[in-house]
Amino acid sequence: MEIQYLGHAGFRLFYRGTEIVVDPYFTPDQRRREPAKFDFRTLKPQFVLITHEHFDHCDEQVVRMFAEKLGSKVIGPPPVERKLGFKIIKVRPGNKLDYPNFTLKVMPAFHHQSEFPVGYLLDFDGVRVYHAGDTYYNAELGKINTDVALLPIGGHFTMDMEEALKLAEEMAPRIVIPMHFSTFEQIQADPYEMAKRSDRVVVLKEGESIEVNR
Repeated sequence: MEIQYLGHAGFRLFYRGTEIVVDPYFTPDQRRREPAKFDFRTLKPQFVLITHEHFDHCDEQVVRMFAEKLGSKVIGPPPVERKLGFKIIKVRPGNKLDYPNFTLKVMPAFHHQSEFPVGYLLDFDGVRVYHAGDTYYNAELGKINTDVALLPIGGHFTMDMEEALKLAEEMAPRIVIPMHFSTFEQIQADPYEMAKRSDRVVVLKEGESIEVNR
């Protein structure tokens, strides 16, 4: 399966014709240090997963476009539905959803700035990918069994690089991909420094992809 980094906390997951977009954030605003480089109009997701309602994870304009023009199924916790103003597939930690090419398990997230944050553990015929969303470090997360962990490293309402490295050692995935860094002034972090300190870490630039097999 293919994992493509879309910038900030956004990813495209592709497996056997199924395209999933997680936490898109492309709309320009004054908070970003620079505009998004990826052209979201090239995306054709059947599913859009939103970890929580904050603007940099739930880009209302883009998610509505996916839902209205492409018929994408939108999945997220209840506050996301209220923010978007249309019906979505509402989920809570512990829920499990089964689809033809993947299963989705909803994980807890520890981010008290959000009303109802979650993470997602996806299983593509035995290849597991965990998207942490926005979360502080918590030892409970170390029990998650995954091949790939997409972890925030910027600090400021999420775990920082040191905590992400600690969690990576506890989870012991094959691959760690850093996210949620340097988009804003408050979350400056160097993912290449993280890669120097752990051979699990793979740094992707916006638009870059990695293939992960069993």
